[in-house]
Amino acid sequence: MNAIQNRKERERAARESLLLEHAARLLVRDGFQDLNLDELAAAVEYSKGTLYLHFKSKEDLVLGVATQALKHRADLLERAGAFAGKTRERVRAMAFACGEFMATHRDYFTLELMLQARSFWDRVSDERRNRHLAETARIFHVVNQVVLDARACGDLPRRSSPEEVALSLMAITMGSHCMITLPALQTVCPIKAPAAALLEFGERLMDGWGWKPISNGNPSDALDKRIQKQLSSKTSQSKS
Repeated sequence: MNAIQNRKERERAARESLLLEHAARLLVRDGFQDLNLDELAAAVEYSKGTLYLHFKSKEDLVLGVATQALKHRADLLERAGAFAGKTRERVRAMAFACGEFMATHRDYFTLELMLQARSFWDRVSDERRNRHLAETARIFHVVNQVVLDARACGDLPRRSSPEEVALSLMAITMGSHCMITLPALQTVCPIKAPAAALLEFGERLMDGWGWKPISNGNPSDALDKRIQKQLSSKTSQSKS
């Protein structure tokens, strides 16, 4: 009985993964309002009723897509947070990870902004809500831990709470992602090198908090190459 149950659980997980993959593609193309569940069901060759075995509503489905992307972001940040370097170097590694996420999930924060509507959360299941919140908590824990380590070793003054510093780092990353990737805002303030801009914003924010600078005050090409090499190595290991 356990073997049969395990097989069914694997099949369910594979089916849900397929649904989320196709839903993400349709969301990018059509947006939330025009996301057509009949078209999604036809694309994956399942009945519409099968969709509702996995998702309570269209909002539930969209939250599932957002949570899947958020999990990827949390995975990237956990790897970056473990970078073998000083605390400010670890934050820079996390900024590199966020740049990678921004490149592969350009539409994520547009979707995340939509999720903030109270009416949206009223239509999702407790299970989906809890999964999303769990991934958000993972991200905050990674950022907050680096802040705590920086205070403990004297890299960061104790004039503000760790939570305030962590929140500011998350806010500038999310806000920058939105501003840099929204087409309408790009026409007003075009950013030709989004990843580099994200790194610069983070460095200026840490300067403002009085975070001890890297060596002579400027990140080196050698440091950035070491960060990229370590992140690439861990990404490859996680896929193998």
